[in-house]
Amino acid sequence: MTYIYDVLLNFTDENRIIEFFEWEKEDILEHVKKIPIMRVSSKTLKDLVTYNIKVEKSFLERIKDITTLYKKTKNLQFALLISDLNRVIGIEFNKDGEIISRSSLLLDEEEEIIEECCDIKEEKLEYTLKNKLQKDNLLTRSENKKRRYLLKEIENLYKDQCVDKLTYLYDELYKKDNTTFQEKYLKIKVDLEENYSKIHNDLYDIVRLSYIKK
Repeated sequence: MTYIYDVLLNFTDENRIIEFFEWEKEDILEHVKKIPIMRVSSKTLKDLVTYNIKVEKSFLERIKDITTLYKKTKNLQFALLISDLNRVIGIEFNKDGEIISRSSLLLDEEEEIIEECCDIKEEKLEYTLKNKLQKDNLLTRSENKKRRYLLKEIENLYKDQCVDKLTYLYDELYKKDNTTFQEKYLKIKVDLEENYSKIHNDLYDIVRLSYIKK
């Protein structure tokens, strides 16, 4: 197995990958001294990013105790880097072969590792697909914050019976129609929970601006 040396990983959020441009000063970064790397297909990498999966214990034995950190008091027992030559992610497993955390890499480190991976033979990783990650786990840190803010905002508008403002926000998202106040509230709420997209980022800006003007 091929090894990579001297990289930073961010396993701060156990439920999702925090992209490098979202890393914050408060995040606890792992300064990795040595870690194995495996080249896989793009489908496999996509599965590792979007699903909870479980690998065989025989695979865990291949990577067991290889990853070392510059902190002498701590190591990652089951960890490695995975690449499909388009991106690189760090993964940590528990003793049962289930993913417990994922990490992106700094852009310059990722580019260097992808170069090295061009000389590595692609391998087939055997794994079992479990449940798909929740929608909010696939959003960026910023999108999650905006989504939570908007959910709280429309909840307050509904409770306070602010018909005009909620209707205005509804009309910004959808075509004007004759739905009731409650129906408007429920449609926005469900959309935020299940189908967050760029249009909701725009809605967040509108809401924030409305308070700034005051």
